[in-house]
Amino acid sequence: MRPPIALAFVALMPLTSAARDGFTDHGVGAKVAEIRNVVTTVTKDGRRLVICNPLDVGKRGYVLVADIDSGETKQCFCPDEVAQAAPFGALMSRNGRFYTTQGRWLVEFDPNVMKWTFHGRPSKHVSSYLCFTESPDGVVWTGGAYKTALISFDPKTREMKDHGILDPKEHYLSFLAADKAGWIYAGIGTARFNIIAYNPKTGEKRQLVKEEDRTHGTGVVYPNKDGTVSALAGKQALLLLDGKGTPLNWSKRPQKAQLGDVKYGGRIRDFPDGRRMVTYDIGSRIIKILNTKTKETREIPFDYETEGATITSLAEGPKGVVYASSCHPMHLIAFDTKERKLTDLGFIPAVGGGNFCAMAMQGNIVVGAEYAAGRLWAYDVTRPFRPGGKNIGHDPGNPYVLAQWKKDICRPRTALAHPDGKHVMMAGFAGYGWCGGGIGIYNLETKEETLLTAEKDLLPGQSCITLKALPNGDLVGGTSVDAPGGGHRTAKEGELFILDWKTKKMAFHMVPVPGDGNIISIYVPPDGLVYGLSSNSTFFVFDPKTQKIVHSKPYQDYGRPPRHALQLGPDGKLYAMFSKAICRIAPGTFEVEKLATPPTAITAGGALANGLLVYAGRSHVWSYKVPGIPR
Repeated sequence: MRPPIALAFVALMPLTSAARDGFTDHGVGAKVAEIRNVVTTVTKDGRRLVICNPLDVGKRGYVLVADIDSGETKQCFCPDEVAQAAPFGALMSRNGRFYTTQGRWLVEFDPNVMKWTFHGRPSKHVSSYLCFTESPDGVVWTGGAYKTALISFDPKTREMKDHGILDPKEHYLSFLAADKAGWIYAGIGTARFNIIAYNPKTGEKRQLVKEEDRTHGTGVVYPNKDGTVSALAGKQALLLLDGKGTPLNWSKRPQKAQLGDVKYGGRIRDFPDGRRMVTYDIGSRIIKILNTKTKETREIPFDYETEGATITSLAEGPKGVVYASSCHPMHLIAFDTKERKLTDLGFIPAVGGGNFCAMAMQGNIVVGAEYAAGRLWAYDVTRPFRPGGKNIGHDPGNPYVLAQWKKDICRPRTALAHPDGKHVMMAGFAGYGWCGGGIGIYNLETKEETLLTAEKDLLPGQSCITLKALPNGDLVGGTSVDAPGGGHRTAKEGELFILDWKTKKMAFHMVPVPGDGNIISIYVPPDGLVYGLSSNSTFFVFDPKTQKIVHSKPYQDYGRPPRHALQLGPDGKLYAMFSKAICRIAPGTFEVEKLATPPTAITAGGALANGLLVYAGRSHVWSYKVPGIPR
């Protein structure tokens, strides 16, 4: 395995109008795409190809098609009107064509002619599709995310059809299979698993799991070689045929049929001649092909155009260096505000396509809160970057894992270094199918882990997505009522709460912005008041002493606030980032002064160091020179 490559990008840019207005685009933080899935195929004329289905922030989607004999890789962009959006599942069909999606778009690529041969939007209900299967008659089937719509495409007639929502309460149709009798089966979750049988000829839908047996999780279905379908829902195993399910001894289930479908992260590696794709490294731009007969491995280099990976969070570290995390894939990025130098430190394999959703600094340690494994990482900036895993043994790597709370904080949104100098923590949304996230606390000295759960310690049905410390050490947080992993929402309005640091007990909570479900960003400057922004761009001020809102005003014209939108300047004033504005807030008067309009939308905040307000515009790291603050 190759070590991570650190790539330095120094901004050497002409003075644009944006730069003259105080804005500078320092470039793409992580100039890499993510592999969503990879398949192998052989064309009618005998070419052996590897098809990679990537994701980046470019305007148009594409596939990378490598000929393993010629060594040539072609980047085949989607039709102009097909804007790039995340693909999940894909299918290398028996008809020799490759099917995937770009958000709402269903697309067909024919590697025999190296062209996109179909594209269409099959459903008004669905923005993404998770899985594919192929029925015995050659019809292509795909299932929706966020709404469980079932879609078909007939390659012969070129007809798309939306067969409707299979489960109106669940959000993920994750598995599909077809039997020899013509029925389609869907595995659904994530809050309450389900198995649905569907007859395409009659439109009949049957729920094959009793309502009282449904619990947290996702139903699984897959096709068997004998034309039946195996299903697993919780502890219940079924053999499916002709729209009916019979109990199945899972240890004696039929042999699975190998179709050409792949999910997010899936691989089809083998060629009929015994060669095998063992590595597809889109970061290092190397494909490795193993000849299983001769045991020889051939490396095939390739390249591609990319706008890079989305940057999701930024935070100030020691010595004026701002650290950023990308996602899909996750790279750790450093921007030196003194030298104006941008460095891609590299990929963290254990995080993969996830990211550090939030970061904070405690001494020389930068901590990162990870999606999707719910881990809290530590990066010692005085040591070389060399990613590791669990902090065990003499050589844990750097960064390394401190603690993990996957169920309760799968999707973190905030990280905090406590002013006591030894505690670090993260908070956010719970795991897939759950609602209400926790706060995980780690003691850097004793290595003690503490988890506060939404149900027992915090606010049931709520997730803390922004967290700060009050002058006395107590915690103040803002919540979200969302359940982005498919859970069922139970609360209606985001709240502001105070947590007693000594007892770890809830001391106070209230709704600061009636009708808004998300408190996006809060900050506690030296005056001890809590300044906040909600998702509908309402700016509010809360006094912890009187436990009242002392100021509130909407600023919708400035766009929406990103996470970590509020930053304190050395002048004692707060600086607020919105998607379409940068503002200065004067503590005391609460006056909001618009300073500038960014050249492109602000998508992730933020840190203020050496007079620069650093933020992200999708994959690019930007800075704004704050007037009146010296470097």
